[in-house]
Amino acid sequence: MAAPFKRICCQATRHTTHRSPCQPYRTFSTTTPSNQADHLTTTPSPSNPFLTTLPPSATNDNNPSSSSSPDPAYEDDDISTLGLSELHAHRELRDLLRTAAWEMPLLTSLHKPFVPPSQLKTPSPLRWRYTTYMGEAHPAASKVVLTFDPHEIPGLTGAQREKLLKLVGTRYDFSKRRVKMSCEIFETQAQNKRYLGDVVGKLIKEAKDTDADGFEDVPLDTRHVRVRPKLGFPAAWKLTEERMAGLESARRVALLEEGRRVEEDRVVSGEAAIEEARRTRLLREPEQPVMVEARQTVARGKKEMKQRAGRR
Repeated sequence: MAAPFKRICCQATRHTTHRSPCQPYRTFSTTTPSNQADHLTTTPSPSNPFLTTLPPSATNDNNPSSSSSPDPAYEDDDISTLGLSELHAHRELRDLLRTAAWEMPLLTSLHKPFVPPSQLKTPSPLRWRYTTYMGEAHPAASKVVLTFDPHEIPGLTGAQREKLLKLVGTRYDFSKRRVKMSCEIFETQAQNKRYLGDVVGKLIKEAKDTDADGFEDVPLDTRHVRVRPKLGFPAAWKLTEERMAGLESARRVALLEEGRRVEEDRVVSGEAAIEEARRTRLLREPEQPVMVEARQTVARGKKEMKQRAGRR
């Protein structure tokens, strides 16, 4: 009842504020059925001379655009925020299903068979690495890393390859023979990949330029690479057949020597020696009297005090 009453009050205020002095009052719209409301509003009552009939446009229910009130009231017919979120999720799911049903099958026309790089006629020396976070937004998702071996680039002489390494600078790791470059200054991976490709093309073009400086007097700087020595297993520690035979013969000699010492009673038993020393010490030291009273525990609590008094 709160919503209809509020709507009636709003309409009453609007009609009271904007009516002219000579304009009579009109009936308010209520929750009365449409046939009764139309009969009441269109037929003036003889007992009330101030009631007038409404215009035809206001009583036309088939035309939703025409309304007697310029300010439509809230009808309590909207869904909640939770319902709207569920509706949006349902619409998104239906959109994905439509895409999977009608658009994804069209990708089969772009299918190409996979050919391993080793079977290509002219394999590319450039190796690209991308980073993905499975649909999640991340600042590093657009990063592209490029690695290549300068010795695999075709059409370069020794002097040109040396110049290319000097132009690359600290991006070259001579221990792995690999040049590593990365880019993440653009928003998409395609832009970063295109930028790295252009940079490599400019480096190769500059290395092949015979009119430019060849940097023959500049040594190749390798101070940025720390080579850690790889420790190998010593050859003298490897178990060969000769070493295994020598170890077996040494074990046999040790066993024979141990058996000979046991037969000659030259093996000292540790347990027998400890027991003999203990027996000798007990015989030498006289037995001291034991103070029995001192060993009794001190009574604690009322119960133990009563027990001790009862014994006395």
